[in-house]
Amino acid sequence: MNDATRHLIDIDRLSDDEIETLINRACALASGADPGHLDASVANLFFEPSTRTRVSFELAAARVGMQPINIEMAQASTTKGESLEDTVATLAAMGIGCLVLRHAEIGLHARLAAALPAGVHLVNAGEGSRAHPSQALLDAATLRARGIEPAGLKLAVVGDVRHSRVAASGLRLWPRLGVEELRLAGPADLLPAGQPSPGVIHCSTLEEAVRDADVVMMLRIQHERMDRSGWPDPAAYHADWGLKSEHLDVAAANCVVMHPGPINRGVEIAAEVADGDRSLILEQVRMGVFMRMAIFEWLLKR
Repeated sequence: MNDATRHLIDIDRLSDDEIETLINRACALASGADPGHLDASVANLFFEPSTRTRVSFELAAARVGMQPINIEMAQASTTKGESLEDTVATLAAMGIGCLVLRHAEIGLHARLAAALPAGVHLVNAGEGSRAHPSQALLDAATLRARGIEPAGLKLAVVGDVRHSRVAASGLRLWPRLGVEELRLAGPADLLPAGQPSPGVIHCSTLEEAVRDADVVMMLRIQHERMDRSGWPDPAAYHADWGLKSEHLDVAAANCVVMHPGPINRGVEIAAEVADGDRSLILEQVRMGVFMRMAIFEWLLKR
């Protein structure tokens, strides 16, 4: 790999300046700034299901002048026994300038990035339960576009934190943006193992997590990363951990609700909250396109 070739692998590999550049550019694009024109092609390789992330990367590429190529993995050569490394090398040899990859294997994105030829960029669009950097960045941009700065906030993350790659990237990003208090809440077996990191508080109830919180981030149960025997009963889960209107009565007066999607109404969030005036869920979806436009610009414009 050429050291001058940028990739988006995880939050930790971004400098503070790069994080600010990406967030500010996404907000500018959302406010009507003219996008650049990138003369490049991008291949989307999604080995796990996706609607929001995949479509937003497709739209983002088209809006900045790139040619998006969607590879249906059921028809890809990996089904014939070709390694992903060889598939990626083949696409690079065809002149693909950027690869957007979602895959369950931990460490795969870093390994592939190290093997790519100079000038070919890799974007992590979701890696197992470890990382989803573009989602964390767009969440921060959604708040900033609303005039809400993360610095000094009390932010609650509630649900299946242990298996959530969104939460994993958020836990790396939010402290760097100055969040004052980062609260995690959910059933004990769905919280990260071990002692909380410095500045992170484990809450034993939803009410404790939400009290005086400025932002509440709800997460779905990651059934696909759990043994079926560990799936909680939906009704019982909603009773104990589902965000309802009454919970927001004890939150900060201007508290907003976020969710990376897909949402499960009546499980981790009540419909009236998901659709309520405090919800930023669809604003997150909208910002996803602009953040991914900003990511493509950052990768390809030096």
